[in-house]
Amino acid sequence: MIEARTHGTVVEAEFAARIDKIRARVALKLADRIQQTDAALSQMIGNGSDAVAAVASAYRWFHDISGVGPTIGFELTGRQAQSCASILLSPFRAQRGLLPDELKLLTSGLESLRIAALNETHQPG
Repeated sequence: MIEARTHGTVVEAEFAARIDKIRARVALKLADRIQQTDAALSQMIGNGSDAVAAVASAYRWFHDISGVGPTIGFELTGRQAQSCASILLSPFRAQRGLLPDELKLLTSGLESLRIAALNETHQPG
């Protein structure tokens, strides 16, 4: 019984260590990726292939962060990323660029994501 409990504790510790490594890796890339997405906002307007590609790339990234965020302790970051992904869902599915109102919503959502990420990763702003 003690051996099983000890083995369980070791497995849990290994799992926690792996999650910590993933968390650190995501935290290192998060601010840079938010900045890249912010810089790409102007490319997301219109219906050209560049706009479609920029929307698709941003949507996939927001979707990824919204999925992994809560698992690695970035709950608010994950929720904010989900909000941004929701804004991009229609343009992504329709393979089009953003409308002006969508761009305004995404710009605001991206700022909320940046603030959440700064708070959860404890990076100086």
